[in-house]
Amino acid sequence: MSIAPADLIHPTPLPRPEQVDADWLNSLLSGDGSVGKVAAVTVTPVGAGQIGETARFALTYVPGATGPASLIGKFASTDPASREVARGWSLYERELRFYHELAPRAGIATPRYHGARMDGEGSFILLLEDLAPAAPGDQFKGLARDQMGQAVAEAARLHAAFWDADADPALAWLDAGHIAQPFYQPEIFRATWPAFRDRYGAQLEPRHLRVCDALAERYESYAAPLSSPRCVTHNDYRPDNMLLLPDRLTVVDWQSVALGWNAVDIAYLIGGAYGAAERQGVEDDLLRHYHAELTRCGITDYSFAQLRADYRHFTFAGINVAVGAAMLVKRTERGDRLFLTMLDRFVSHVIDQDALGILRQPAGV
Repeated sequence: MSIAPADLIHPTPLPRPEQVDADWLNSLLSGDGSVGKVAAVTVTPVGAGQIGETARFALTYVPGATGPASLIGKFASTDPASREVARGWSLYERELRFYHELAPRAGIATPRYHGARMDGEGSFILLLEDLAPAAPGDQFKGLARDQMGQAVAEAARLHAAFWDADADPALAWLDAGHIAQPFYQPEIFRATWPAFRDRYGAQLEPRHLRVCDALAERYESYAAPLSSPRCVTHNDYRPDNMLLLPDRLTVVDWQSVALGWNAVDIAYLIGGAYGAAERQGVEDDLLRHYHAELTRCGITDYSFAQLRADYRHFTFAGINVAVGAAMLVKRTERGDRLFLTMLDRFVSHVIDQDALGILRQPAGV
């Protein structure tokens, strides 16, 4: 069932990027006065991700009107498998509603929202600020130390803005199941891990198999809800989903936004951005920086010891994403490399944090 609000539903099928013209764009703009009346649009594809596609709209204005030189438009994927995943988890609706309803009070740096619509066929269009020349981060290279510091601080501000989110009924649409990691029920990993192992078996090491087999066998121990309060979490918080300038880091790709436990974003970010040796040299400082910012934002009942325990728990989060996404969305050469790199880094993270001990505990302990 769709979670899209009525004011974002378009009664007829939406255009693809190349079909967007000035009249259509003018009808979609949010009307906040930041973009004047558009006379002409030039469309340039930016790229296709695992779940959607992006285009840049260069704008020419009618005489006397002003606004940005360009906007970014996000669209649904044309790949049937990717669209089915998006439909099942309401990923497109989640991103639209985040920008439409939550971004202004989220405390985290995001592109400015300029309008959105969704139709009855699952297509959507989302208009956002064009942050060029900001460049996306690179999951393989990770982030520079100062950028990683910015990233954990931004996450702390997001989490603090919606701390104890279960107390706010207006956020109920974000609930993706009262399990430790949003979206990832036990049956998903148990279905996708054997297929992943079959596809990539020649590139997997014994330690990969040991950790992932253990997770599949005792997944309920990982999935059990934690004792700390839930908040709003990004759930794909990694360098690829950040736009970087020398003095600014902006977080994008909010399809997976949900109610969750804060440490899922931090463990996923730190564990996936570094190889083991580099991670070991920075993770304690980054955790302390995150916790200090969370405290500065007013969250004073969440100890550093609790953060460390929750961080250890969520070392498994990236394994879930790497295995699940590899088998559920459109396969690409970069995707293969990405998911194998993520799996390797997160398996090392699990081992370094002795997180297999979590799986030896009864569920809920």
